[in-house]
Amino acid sequence: MTAVIIEDEIPSAKFLERHLKAFDFQVLIVLKSVKNAIKWLNENTPPDIVFMDIKLGDGYSFEILQKVEINSKIVFTTAFDEYALDAFNYNSIDYLLKPISEEKIKKLLEKIETLKSGFLNEINWSNFNKVDYLNSYLVNVGLNLKKVLTDDIVYFISENNSTFIYTNEKRHYLIQKSLEKIENEVDPITFFRINRKYIINKKYLFSIKNTSQILIRVLNSENDFLTVSKSKKKSFLDWYNK
Repeated sequence: MTAVIIEDEIPSAKFLERHLKAFDFQVLIVLKSVKNAIKWLNENTPPDIVFMDIKLGDGYSFEILQKVEINSKIVFTTAFDEYALDAFNYNSIDYLLKPISEEKIKKLLEKIETLKSGFLNEINWSNFNKVDYLNSYLVNVGLNLKKVLTDDIVYFISENNSTFIYTNEKRHYLIQKSLEKIENEVDPITFFRINRKYIINKKYLFSIKNTSQILIRVLNSENDFLTVSKSKKKSFLDWYNK
C-alpha cells in the first residue's frame, strides 16, 4: 500500500515513516505544509492512505481537504483532541493523539490490515452480499417531516457548511448529513459524486459536454453546467456507461 505523510514535526514524521515501512508501506513523500500538500496532491495520483497532522505551520490540514478532492483514506494525527469531531466529517478511518507510540501505530496498522480489502481496486464486489442502500430520506418541512424517495432526488449539494437535497420537483431540503456519509448510503449504480460539492442521480442527467473537462447539466432546465472534477473524469465515464 502507498502512503503520504503530512507532518511538520520532523521527529514525528520520521517515526511514522519508519514504522510504516516496517509494515511494507511505500511512503511516497513527506509534506510539511498545507501549501505543499495541496500542490503535491493536485499534481500526483493519490495514495491509498494519507497520514495528516491537523495543525501545521501554515494552517490546518482541513484546508487541504477543502481545496483538493482525494479518494485516499485519511488518518489524522494531532496533539489536540478537540478536532476529533471535525476529523470524522472527512474520509478518515482513525484519529491518533500525540505522542504517537509504537503501540498506537501497531493497533492502527492492524485495523488497516482488516480493512485493506476496502482500499484495493481489484476487489471483486460480486463476491459480497448485496448492500441495502437507502431508498428515502426524511426531511423537515416546517414542523412536519417529509419522506423524499432517492429516486426523486436529482442531486445532493454541499454549500455553506450545509447539505441539501434537490428534487425533481425543483425543491430544496436541508439534510443533517455530510456528502461523505451520503455517498456510502446511496446506490453507486445510480448516484455518483462528481466533485466535492455534488452527488448526482444518473436518471436526471440531461446533457454532457466532453471537452477538456466534463460538464453536465441535470434536468431540462436553465441550470448552469456542473463540472466533473479532473480526478474523477475516467470513473465518471465508466459509471455513466454502465
